[in-house]
Amino acid sequence: MASNLTVNVHPGVYMNVVDTHMRRSKNSSKATGQEKCMGTLMGYYEKGSIQVTNCFAIPFNESNDDLEIDDQFNQQMISALKKTSPNEQPVGWFLTTSDITSSCLIYHDYYVRVITEASARRESPPIVVLTIDTTFSGDMAKRMPVRAYLRSKAGIPGAAGPHCAIFNPLRVELAAFPGELVAMQTIEKALDSRRREATLESGLEQLEVSTAQMIEWLERMLSYVEGVNKDGEKPGDAQIGRQLMDIVTSSSNNMQPEKLDSLVKNTLRDYVMVSYLAKLTQTQLQVHERLVSA
Repeated sequence: MASNLTVNVHPGVYMNVVDTHMRRSKNSSKATGQEKCMGTLMGYYEKGSIQVTNCFAIPFNESNDDLEIDDQFNQQMISALKKTSPNEQPVGWFLTTSDITSSCLIYHDYYVRVITEASARRESPPIVVLTIDTTFSGDMAKRMPVRAYLRSKAGIPGAAGPHCAIFNPLRVELAAFPGELVAMQTIEKALDSRRREATLESGLEQLEVSTAQMIEWLERMLSYVEGVNKDGEKPGDAQIGRQLMDIVTSSSNNMQPEKLDSLVKNTLRDYVMVSYLAKLTQTQLQVHERLVSA
């Protein structure tokens, strides 16, 4: 069941990882030949998914034969972040690399111990490994080169215990809170600026943009619903249907009772008429079949 988990990574995690990679000490990387960055992923567990909402880098060294990790710094950062965000806990670790290496087994064993001690569960929770290829190489050159893995032990049937470990890939999705979406949209506006700066819009300008976006979204929703209902031009999706129902429910809670009653009555009349015509057509078809077969 663990392999069915979805890793939802928030925008702040990507920014922290890229910022850590860009700010790494060039002098130390030239001296040691180490170009990687490693750190701890913070977030929380949900049913069927892991939310990765924050992260921080930790000092480490893998240039020597013995791998070194600054455990004291990692523990202090975890304790500090727990004080500011009590709902967050360590859920895994990240590494700026294109693929899993043999060193990842040692790093993962370290995080298994750290996260198990920090978790309130009796059993060790799922610990995710997030790899980010900062060189954009391979088959992911045109999209965010992010992969997530979950380690599982494997062995020969009938043996005393497992003899190897396998990192199984997990599904990675970009997730964002409403505040993060607003921040990302503001940052995106600076892409077309030569100075890479974005100006905040006034209240009326922001209202105009939000209204235009809402109208566009409503038109897309209406087009989808009509495409599903009209001769099945578009395939129906139960998840999208539930989300639309949630939108209608939330809208009805904020609507005035008089307008809601009027909307329900008009919709109910239309539904009754369509239902009556459908049953009438069905009855006529049944009568026609009996006359033909008689």
